[in-house]
Amino acid sequence: MALQMTDDRGAPPFDKTIRMANLYKVIRVAVGAFLLASAGLKAHGLATDPLAQDSLLVTPRVLITTIELEVILGLWLLSGWAARASRTAALTFFALLAVASLYLALDGQPSCGCFGRVAVSPWWTLALDVGVIAALISCRPLPGSGFLPASIRHVLAIGLGAVAFLTLGGGAFMLASADPTAVLARLRGEPIAVQPSMSEVGSGVAEEQRSITFQLTNRSDHPVQFVGGTSNCACIATADLPVTVAPRESRPITVKVNFKGEVGRFQRTFGFYTDDENQPVVVARFAGRVVAPDSP
Repeated sequence: MALQMTDDRGAPPFDKTIRMANLYKVIRVAVGAFLLASAGLKAHGLATDPLAQDSLLVTPRVLITTIELEVILGLWLLSGWAARASRTAALTFFALLAVASLYLALDGQPSCGCFGRVAVSPWWTLALDVGVIAALISCRPLPGSGFLPASIRHVLAIGLGAVAFLTLGGGAFMLASADPTAVLARLRGEPIAVQPSMSEVGSGVAEEQRSITFQLTNRSDHPVQFVGGTSNCACIATADLPVTVAPRESRPITVKVNFKGEVGRFQRTFGFYTDDENQPVVVARFAGRVVAPDSP
């Protein structure tokens, strides 16, 4: 009588491998769809809100590159082609994301910037990244699995190839430009900007005041007057106002910030008012950390 090998639970090892491979198909589709959704939210944030994605650690070039990687990897996972290679690529990608999320969380950042205008704590994204890594490690595809019937494969190849080509082409154009921020501003129809839109003021004790310099940039074809701005207990942006910025020029302006609140990291938004009817308010942010005073 032939003997059949079984695992500890009495099920044949091959049957268990098949079950895990089928579960991996569900996981790769879910992860692929998640990556495409994440890329879409990032792209929407870049296209509609200059502050949605901007941070000290994430520049427009990094974001554009991340969007491209998420689209390509998401499409690759959904297609099922070269399933083992795509699984390895996904593990590497989410491991890098987990490291970035951990750094942001330990630094006290309020949002990871992973989902455009949707603010999500880095601790949550770290848990998500670790969960995806665990799911990918626990299941693996069968050798040579993941290929669809020829008729479906051809149609899918055309569609996925077109999306990948457009994504790579558009991203390459943005990355090759001298100033991706300016290109994004033109796409949003916002020629007036405060640069940098996110600035770090460092650490200070409560009630300490510090001055930082921003550039008021006018990329339009007409002069713009900055007539007012934020003035409160945390930020005074009106000291150098009013000021007129000529077309396609920039002017420096000093903003006084106060370290307010409890010990820990903070982030503040401030704005300037202009005489441009199409863009009457221009906003920016600064971030820092309130520290405890030294003991005597």
